[in-house]
This record gives sequence, C-alpha cells and structure tokens, in this order.
Amino acid sequence: MSIMIGLGWMGLAHADAADVEANLSRLKVPEGFKVEVYAEVPGARQMTLGTSGTVYVGTRGNKVYAVVDKNKDYKADQVITILDDLSVGNGVAMIDGNLYVAEQHRITRYAAPDFDLNLPFKQMREVIYDKLPNKAHHGWRYLAYGPDKKLYVTVGAPCNVCDPQGVEASILRLDADGKNVEVFAKGVRNSVGLDFQPGTGVVHFTDNGVDMMGDDVPPDELNAAPQAGLHFGFPYVIGRDARPKDWQNKKPPQALTPPVVEFQAHSANLGFKFYTGKQFPSEYQGNAIVAQHGSWNRSSPVGYQLVRVVFDENHKVKSTEVFIDGWLNDGAAWGRPTDVLQLNDGSLLVSDDYSGVIYRISYGETSAAAGGKGANLKVTGLQMPESVVAHPDGRVFVSEIGEFGKNGDGKITVINKDGSRQTLADGLNDPKGIDLFNNQLYVADVDHVVKIGLDGSKAVIAKPSDFQEKPVFLNDIEIDGLGNVYVSDSGDDNGKHGAIYQISPEGKVSQLINDKAGIKRPNGLLLDGPGKLLVADFGNGKLFQVNYAGKKSTVTLLNQGFGGADGLVRDTDGVLYISDWAGGKVWQLAEPRATPQLVSEGHQSAADIALSADGRSILIPDMKAGELVSLPIR
Repeated sequence: MSIMIGLGWMGLAHADAADVEANLSRLKVPEGFKVEVYAEVPGARQMTLGTSGTVYVGTRGNKVYAVVDKNKDYKADQVITILDDLSVGNGVAMIDGNLYVAEQHRITRYAAPDFDLNLPFKQMREVIYDKLPNKAHHGWRYLAYGPDKKLYVTVGAPCNVCDPQGVEASILRLDADGKNVEVFAKGVRNSVGLDFQPGTGVVHFTDNGVDMMGDDVPPDELNAAPQAGLHFGFPYVIGRDARPKDWQNKKPPQALTPPVVEFQAHSANLGFKFYTGKQFPSEYQGNAIVAQHGSWNRSSPVGYQLVRVVFDENHKVKSTEVFIDGWLNDGAAWGRPTDVLQLNDGSLLVSDDYSGVIYRISYGETSAAAGGKGANLKVTGLQMPESVVAHPDGRVFVSEIGEFGKNGDGKITVINKDGSRQTLADGLNDPKGIDLFNNQLYVADVDHVVKIGLDGSKAVIAKPSDFQEKPVFLNDIEIDGLGNVYVSDSGDDNGKHGAIYQISPEGKVSQLINDKAGIKRPNGLLLDGPGKLLVADFGNGKLFQVNYAGKKSTVTLLNQGFGGADGLVRDTDGVLYISDWAGGKVWQLAEPRATPQLVSEGHQSAADIALSADGRSILIPDMKAGELVSLPIR
C-alpha cells in the first residue's frame, strides 16, 4: 500500500490503465503536444532503451520488466517480467546489448535480453560490483552510461541528514566490467536522476534536499560535474546556502560546488533527460526535461509535474519552466512522474510509479498516416531506378540502370532536399546496389564494385578478376562499421554462380558463400550483428541469415513468402522491412522470424528499399514505373 499524507487519498501503488486514460484530460499540455498511456507497468521507475526498441523498466521492488512494442505503433503489446528476485531493482542501463541492473547492494549484468526475452536471466546473472551500502534509506540506485564509456551509479545517504560513511552520499564511476571503481562526486544526498549534456558531455544530476527544515527550505537541486572529485555540499550546505541545524558551524572538507538550478523545496526531482530528438520544436533542443515526483510531507503539496530547464548557446542554464502539469489537482494527486526516456523517433516516455504506467509524449502527427518529413516524396521520370540511399543531410542518391544490359548508360542521380536533381556519376553499366560509408558511395555494377565520391569521382575497388568466381549479376551492397563491403551476386536465372563476397578496406575479396549454400539467388543484404548477414533470396522469396564469423559460413532459413525478395532495411526501432520486386509489395516484420505484415502494395516492382534520413519513411525505387516513392512509417 502507498499512503500519501495531506493529498486527500490513499490507494494502491498503481491504478488501472483505463482510470489513468480517463485522467489524461486533467494534464495541462503545451499546444501541439499529446500525452498517451504507452504501457501499464506496476511501480515503473528508471527506464532504458534496448537496441531493438524494447524498454526495460526498473522498480523499487523485486522486479524488472521488458516493455515490447511489437508492431511499432507506440503502444506496448507486451509487458514481460524478466527478473523477480531483486533487492530494490531500481536502476537499469543498456550497454553493448547487455542489461545492467543496480540493486540496493550490488550491480549485475545480463547478456542479450534483446536477443530473447525468455532467456534464463537469473541463471545468467553476473555480479560485477557488490559493495554498494546495503541500507534501505535512499537505497534505490540510478544508473547511467556515459560518453566516456563509464558506468555511473548514485548512492544516497542512508538518512535525512547525517555524516555519510564510506561511499554514502556520492556518485560512483566504474568500468562496464565493474573494475576501477572511484567516487566521482561527493556530498550528494539523494540523486535519482543523471544524464550527460549534449555538446559538452558534462554529467548533470538531480539531488533531493533535506526534510524537516520547513515548507520552502532547502531547495532541490540540479548539479553539473565537469570533473571528478567535486563536493556538492551535503550535509554541510543544501542548495547554495541552506544549512541543517547541527551542521551550521562545521567546516566542509573542501570547496563546495553550488547547484546550477535550485528547484522548489520538496518537489522531489528525480529522473531527467536532455532532449536531443528532432520531433519536438527546435526550442526544446538541449533542454533538460525533469520529472518532479512530488512532495510527501509538505503542508501544501508541490511537484507532480514535468519541468523544462532551458540552456543557452554556452550550455549554461537560462531558465526553468513547467512543461506539463496536472497530476496534482486541488491538493490531490493521481500520478507521480519518476523518470524520462527518449525514444528513437524523438518522443519521450515518462514513468509513473504511483499510477503504474508509462506515458508517451509526442509532438504533432506521428502516426504512419501522417508520415512526417519525406512522407510525400515522389520522383518520376527515372530510368529503371534500382537502389537508393539517404545522406544524413537529406540528399537522396539513386542508382538508375537505364536500358537493362546496355553498357555505359547507367548513372547515379542525386535528389536534393528541394526536389531538384542532377547526375552525380554516369558511364556505368547496370548499377544496382548502393550504400554510403564515410561520405563515399559504393555501387555494385554488374561484375565490379565502384566507389564514387560526392564530387562524382569514380574508382573501381573490386574488378572481375578479384572475385573467386566470375561475377555474373552483382546486386546489393552492405557495409559494416569497419569499412568491410559485402556484395551479393544473384548469379544467372537458375542461381548458378550465386554468391556473397566480402571486400576488406584493403581491397581483398573473400567469398562467404557460393551457390551450394542453399540460397538460390542472393539479393538484399543487411547486417544482423557481428559476423551475421540477413539475405533476401530473389529466387524463392525466402529470408536467410548467414553467419560468417566462424571458419565456415552457415546458412539458416528464417522466413519465407516474399515473392521476388529484393531489398532489406531496418527502421530506428529495429523493425525489419522486405520488398517484393515481383509482387510490388513491401512487408514489415517485428523481427526476422515474425509473421510478415503487408504495409504497401501496388508497385510495379519494389526494388532495393532504404530508410529516409529522418527515419520516418521507407524509400521505395519502383523500377518498372520509373519512380521513387516513400512509405510513411511515423
């Protein structure tokens, strides 16, 4: 049970989602913004985002949940309990595909939850650090992974006001394997929110002030720690100048660092995030959105809202203002914001441990019907467009085959943001797959691979004689982060000489599979983790995974029924899309083995698809129609 003193109610620690939905109209939301219930999660506290879009949620109880949005409609489809034997499993963080959980007394690591949420996580538990003070008062930890590749964990003081011992009242910093533990910040009474400022990388953290000093003393804090070893006042000074009674004449051990923001006393500022997305208006860029959990013993309740901290061009605090409020109405509260998480589309999730839900805050139209930037793109008059890639600056590059089988009339066309177009490079034969790496385009052109600079310069990086077999029909291109180029050869009409090759940055060509591997006509390629490729089979409409990490490549059938399977792409949430050239369709899969969902049809020949620069659309070259069109997915 959760009993709120002075708020006019007493109730269970979470409400029915329908009741919460009914209360959403009470929220005061800026024009253009919308708040919806994303998921029902009892006791939801800190959140972290997995590589596939799954949200992991800690609690002050014994559980950690995985919240899954399978169809990517920004409503949770499943809430799965993945751990239920924890001691205050509040802190969660994802690092290199591993889930980290900060309990009251330790930090643990769990491998690969995004791979399979049914893994035996308790058996897989790896304790990386077990020396956190095992004290219940302020024993809920917060975790964050910094740009310095270090793990940060908050350690509250086990009291209202006292002389902390050891690592109490601090923020610890350690390696991701639990080694090299150090006290990063001292004098931190109870921080339950930490993030890194974009542009500077400086650690910022909230801190809750001392109780029993009055309704408006001392303030809650937002602090900045540009370096290790700073002291932020507790218990000597709270805020800039408030001193607890028994500490007024005691001298701090070192110079104290004042907060960058003083919040209303007792508003209980917890989790926050610096906003780096593109969905919200530009004036929100770089703002910190702070969850105020709300007071528990103030004579008139305060908090129960989201606050926006605005920074200037020098990354200094400019102002603070209420972003969204209304969880507190006439002294009675129905929700308590706890943590903030940014999704890949730029919307925000906010956890509420009292109502037991996670909210999603979006701006403008974000549904597939609305589309977003790039949704209305349609370029006509192209000569057999085969493949497309979007540059981060908004330009789009398209390979045009011209007349099939005719040498010298193929080209790469650039489509600018204003819709104008020009030829970047011509004189190609039948250019097909195209990819972008380090501002260089890589193009599969029948029997050789060409690198094209954004100035139009061309260089062959793999000629026919470099391949283990004579290339017949080089098709798709994929490039990993090391600069290795992967190219599929669809072979002849019967799949003879079908293969997949790897071209190293030094130009060495290796054959990963040949036409004996079980893939009839390899076409679309998509990296699927280290040493793995997803492969679309144009010959029989199947989807395979090729694992080439070992001495011998292995091939696994994952899915089928895609006609003339051509292009493969994932969106920013990890959802997979497959184009069917023969059927003129595009399919969506929550993951490679999932049941395909038809999301677009009626194309004459949907070729090698790509994701738009803003992540809101799938770009579809329709070869026979001579068009490039977009499929809104946001």
